[in-house]
Amino acid sequence: MAAKHESERSLLFGGAGVSKRDLFVVVADLDAENAIRTLLTERQHSLNVTLDFNPLAPVQGDLLRFNGRDSGCYQKAVDLLRSPQNTHRHAMLCFDRLGCGAESKPREEIEAEIEGQLVNSGWPADSVAVIVFDPELEAWVWAQSPQTAIVLGWKDDPHGLRPYLEKQNLWNPQASKPHDPKEAMARALRAKRQVGGARLFSELAGKVGLRSCQDPAFQKFRRKLAEWFPKEVE
Repeated sequence: MAAKHESERSLLFGGAGVSKRDLFVVVADLDAENAIRTLLTERQHSLNVTLDFNPLAPVQGDLLRFNGRDSGCYQKAVDLLRSPQNTHRHAMLCFDRLGCGAESKPREEIEAEIEGQLVNSGWPADSVAVIVFDPELEAWVWAQSPQTAIVLGWKDDPHGLRPYLEKQNLWNPQASKPHDPKEAMARALRAKRQVGGARLFSELAGKVGLRSCQDPAFQKFRRKLAEWFPKEVE
């Protein structure tokens, strides 16, 4: 029986004569899991990509939420993505800079450091990417889209959210997004007596216009997907 299960696993994930799956993604928490899953299953057209991505595919799926959180993703990147070298053509590791244990380093340096480790472990340089949310995933929330305000509970006054946050000293009028994205999100929800939670990240990822998000980490996320999985011509 054990031999049968091992044979089934081989066929499902890179066995002889079977091509590898497209993409394996590791995230650090439920918020990121909901956002990435929604983007890669529901927003491929908006991202201008085409890929076979199934979070629930046997045996472990294409998406892993690592219980070691942000610091664990930073410290154990090579181990987390060692096995997927045999089952997937591409891999992506996503976590927050805040809480990863390397906060003194800029986002780009952290990404380059871990990508170097992954290449040394056997990944081709053009097949793996590290996406560090700076400072946290909430930085992706603040796209210049009215849908952001609507999802956060400001549907009766979507254009009033930014002035409100400016008055709360959470958004510099000259800046493209709040300087503390997580606190700004919490304050926006609290002002409208809305409940937060991971579901919001799925809703935001499903509704907010993706072209309006200028966050550098999100732009890298989009760029890598476009390089790896250009949209098929219909």
